[in-house]
Amino acid sequence: MMKTKIELLWDELRNKRDTSLITNSEFLLLRVNTKGSHIINAGIADSGKLMLALEVDIRPPDIGLETRSLVYFRHQRANGKWLMVLRLDGDELEQVFGRLCQDLIDEAEQVITQTKLISLFQNRLSLWKKLFQMGNNGCLEKYQVKGLIAELLALQSLLGDTNDQMEEAVYAWVGPLKRDQDFVFVDRAIEVKAIAPSVEHVGISSIDQLDSKDPLELWIFTLQDASPSDLTSICIIDLVTDLEGQLAKAGHRLLSQFRRLLLESGYIEQECYEAYRFNLKECSKYHVVEGFPRLTHLSLPTGIARASYSIALSAMDPFRQGE
Repeated sequence: MMKTKIELLWDELRNKRDTSLITNSEFLLLRVNTKGSHIINAGIADSGKLMLALEVDIRPPDIGLETRSLVYFRHQRANGKWLMVLRLDGDELEQVFGRLCQDLIDEAEQVITQTKLISLFQNRLSLWKKLFQMGNNGCLEKYQVKGLIAELLALQSLLGDTNDQMEEAVYAWVGPLKRDQDFVFVDRAIEVKAIAPSVEHVGISSIDQLDSKDPLELWIFTLQDASPSDLTSICIIDLVTDLEGQLAKAGHRLLSQFRRLLLESGYIEQECYEAYRFNLKECSKYHVVEGFPRLTHLSLPTGIARASYSIALSAMDPFRQGE
């Protein structure tokens, strides 16, 4: 996997650190964006720990980070300007840190004022916390990858050809925001599930998932495990890259929203995801209407507030779309 620009600068700083005398509590900086309106630096501390430093004119806010791997601090320079500094304290998360920092740098290029830059910095950190608190070196578990692939395949089929259609689909994708359904449009909602070929039931995690005031559809993607060497199968890295290529044509704002939703999902591109590949065997779509086998708030006995359950796939056959 190719290194990002900031990762290459960190390598350069490591070499400089080996030949330069850095005293305690000092650090070396290299500017990442030589032509940008904001000064953003790659950095390395005297301890060898990697850093990202954004320069601003005003005293930046204090930001609490509840993670042992990532440290945030403010540093005032001799010229009176301030640095907002992120330091990575866990070497095992270096690749994650590099991808996240590059994402922040790319987004900062679209921001005009320092106030908005600081706001972007704060918002990104709130998303990063999830990744650094996940364990497993910031990688999603296999079942989570499978579920996210199903949502991305659904998104891909909903994008359409025009910018308006793409925007509608991306902003309808609310699964990463933990809404009741994965896609919520003005006139309908879609719940997405991923199952293995041998499965005879599909799990429903809450009453609300199949209980909607709007017309509701259930899309079930049957995904079969594939060998990491099977390059014809689906890898989430390739799928995300394809979607980014499509959305980039509609403008940076839409691409930025998509990437933000990926972060909300806990996904950032890493080598660990190359091990997870799937073959799409089938996509079944169902109308969730009167008579569909489901639990609703109106159908529950008095006193039942929460429930998760499974539905037999065979019981849904009469509601399959196109039949």
